[in-house]
Amino acid sequence: MLLLYLVIASATVLFGAGIAMVFWKKQAAFRLIFGFTAGAVLGFVLMLMVHLFTEVGYPTILVMWGGFLLIWLLERFTHRMQERIENHAETVKKNVWGVNVTIIGLSIHSVADGFNLSIAAEEETVGIALALGVLLHRFPVATVLTAALRRDYGIGQTLCRLIPLIVAPFIGAFMGERLLRGIFMELTEYLTAFAAGTLLHVVMEGLRGGYTPSKEKASNATKIAFVVGLILTLCAMHFFPGSEHEHVH
Repeated sequence: MLLLYLVIASATVLFGAGIAMVFWKKQAAFRLIFGFTAGAVLGFVLMLMVHLFTEVGYPTILVMWGGFLLIWLLERFTHRMQERIENHAETVKKNVWGVNVTIIGLSIHSVADGFNLSIAAEEETVGIALALGVLLHRFPVATVLTAALRRDYGIGQTLCRLIPLIVAPFIGAFMGERLLRGIFMELTEYLTAFAAGTLLHVVMEGLRGGYTPSKEKASNATKIAFVVGLILTLCAMHFFPGSEHEHVH
């Protein structure tokens, strides 16, 4: 199952990149995709929160916020680096280094995606919800990033810069499998909570409009797409294995 998840994780980046290559000038449409995805991811996170709280208790909620804090700090670090580059670098170097810093930050995030997928493969009840949350957000991330790269680079250079996002999940999954076979074998529920917390940051970025720098506020259309994604995911939860038993606990 983990191998299947990783193949899909790579395919979503390539598919998102392909969409951006064709429609790279239509940024408004990409923001709608990000808004819808963010709503859907929030639905999966809510499902995980309910399950973990009823099965384990409130400590999992604290662990979940720890996962959110980690990704938030990573994003703040990359944004600070971009601001320093914009203040001190020349225009050409500013564009190059700004994009490179974004790719580095997203590559680290992709390592976390692979780690989360290794956890999802071990979870029998809500693993698919975690996996879908991880896989779903990778498509719009690749789309927005590719569109930003395509403005300054050719197709070949753009695709080369996406390679770390494709490879990183395999590294994270390798690390995750080793840890889950070792000292963290009995802590799967807490690791699932931590993984769900990292996805909460996806929700914030989706409403903001993506991972590329922008000072524009989320449009009403993006907010509507967010609500639609959330509602559809909440309705689909009825068909998830094990979700019908949540009320028993």
